[in-house]
Amino acid sequence: MKLIMTHTLLSCLLLSFCAMTLTSCETTGDPSQGGLFGWSQSKADVRIDQRRRELHHLEGDNYSQKQRSNSLQSERTRLSNQQ
Repeated sequence: MKLIMTHTLLSCLLLSFCAMTLTSCETTGDPSQGGLFGWSQSKADVRIDQRRRELHHLEGDNYSQKQRSNSLQSERTRLSNQQ
């Protein structure tokens, strides 16, 4: 009888430990950080959208800077031809 109670107690403790471990994990949108159980597709989709928006913003800024550089280069060429 004592063996059965000890086995039941250990089983309950193990089950409780597993439940706490799985429920205390924070999910992430980064599969390299989330592991097997901590990864969330919806968070990954949000993360991808944020990165796409940031990339679009940086590409727009890069285009503007190239336009400004071309304009300044043209002005430099024009001024050096005047001398």
